[in-house]
Amino acid sequence: MQIRHATPEDAPGCLALYAPFADHTPVSFEHGAPSLEAFRQRIVRVSRTHAFLVAEEAGSISGFAYAGVHRERAAYRWACEVSVYLAADARGRGLGTALYTTLLDLLERQGFRTALAGVSLPNEPSERLHRSLGFEPIGVFRRIGWKAGAWRDVLWLTRALGPESEEAELPPPPGPPVRLDRPIDLSTGGMAQPAG
Repeated sequence: MQIRHATPEDAPGCLALYAPFADHTPVSFEHGAPSLEAFRQRIVRVSRTHAFLVAEEAGSISGFAYAGVHRERAAYRWACEVSVYLAADARGRGLGTALYTTLLDLLERQGFRTALAGVSLPNEPSERLHRSLGFEPIGVFRRIGWKAGAWRDVLWLTRALGPESEEAELPPPPGPPVRLDRPIDLSTGGMAQPAG
């Protein structure tokens, strides 16, 4: 098992993993899975500004995690939203933790200061994962979306990245995405360091 940056060629594997969430559950608020080309473009678009990681095992995608823009206005540029999705047979093996730990490290090195995550309720495994990684709940958006036949609540969680002290002057904006210098091999416990 390895964690590496996604490429457009990973779109079929990522989409196969993601489609059941979009088609049949309230976990994703998309009303149906996107097309293969749309998912391919999603990987390209996200990778221009943030990290999009995949976990690959024996040539198959077992999970993926990525970050994106929280809001467009300039004062929000140090914040990003993060998501992780795992194949059914990959859950409970620490893969979500490995993907998120790697992603959060890359985002911190890039210069982001806050990571946000939205979890549609109920979803105890996702809540547990986020809390285990230092995310703190900040509120629930009640009845914010209609999915899978009902109104859904979304729990929002936040985690600080970077220094926790208050700056006296404006910090530099996040730079270009930080990349791993090589894939992380989880089977040996080896860790790769981000390049740069």
